[in-house]
Amino acid sequence: MDKINLANWNNVFSTTKQDVLFASDRYTDLRFCFEEPGLISGFVQSVSTPGMQLTEFFLTASKPFHLVDDEIKETAESVFVLDGHSESHFQNLSSALGLNKNHHNFQYNDQFGGEHVIHSPAFHALTITYDLHFLKQLLQAVDDGNMGQLANSVHAKKAYLPASRGMSFQNRTMEVIGTIRQCPFQGVTRYLFLESKMMELFVLQMEQAQIADKCKEDNAWSPADKDKLHEVKQYIENAYLDEFNLKDLTYKFGLNEFKLKKGYKQLFQSTVFGHVHQLRMQRAKKLLERKTMNVSEAAFFIGYNNVSSFCTEFKKRFGYSPGKICVH
Repeated sequence: MDKINLANWNNVFSTTKQDVLFASDRYTDLRFCFEEPGLISGFVQSVSTPGMQLTEFFLTASKPFHLVDDEIKETAESVFVLDGHSESHFQNLSSALGLNKNHHNFQYNDQFGGEHVIHSPAFHALTITYDLHFLKQLLQAVDDGNMGQLANSVHAKKAYLPASRGMSFQNRTMEVIGTIRQCPFQGVTRYLFLESKMMELFVLQMEQAQIADKCKEDNAWSPADKDKLHEVKQYIENAYLDEFNLKDLTYKFGLNEFKLKKGYKQLFQSTVFGHVHQLRMQRAKKLLERKTMNVSEAAFFIGYNNVSSFCTEFKKRFGYSPGKICVH
């Protein structure tokens, strides 16, 4: 198995190209393309802000290989795997950390360094690396939940990992990553937008870790209840354009309202009608992208009587107005 030392990254490849896509006092955007015939090819693109660095990493390889990081440093990082499978070994953690496609994790480690094994022919990931001073400022007023645990770990310089096996992408996480990768803005506006979306991903990670902890603590859901809740989710994904209320669902699936509301939130990290609304907005976005309907038609189709309200919610959710799709 081939090993690439990250400290010698620029010297490994016979073909490389680096471009400065943007540079200002606040933001820099760099893209580095690389290729070594018979070994590996791909690109790394990094956007740096005063407190965070967003990196998109894509590569294809002819066989599994190791990325070796010999530098022992204090680091806080979020990882989102869009494709492929990796396994990371850190010097001060007893177990390997594996991440598969559509899974993510956060790690604070005062001894970050080790080896990353890429098992798949293609690997695609986003990472957010946090400036430690910036992170400590964020955590100053936090004293409970997973954010409190992270704050205590950073203060004590003790490794923090909210999920040993990673967390699966939730719908909102996938949406935010999609808006990052398809950002419609240019210039400084683009980097302001990306900066806000990095913060949103961090908040979503912490919220999901908090919900996962609550699920572990709460054993109230029997296998039969879980099956019913999954049936509700499947029904919603097929009938989200229909009109129904919580009482209809409790009657149809034999769940009381408490179990339906709390169980749905714990299992799927969304309220029932939050999920319905998300599916409707995604449908409207697809209709606009395919030029099947104009903005007004799409708004009415998914249940909005007020086009202005639809446009406001669309921009809040996807980061740009629905009219921007129609002009392309």
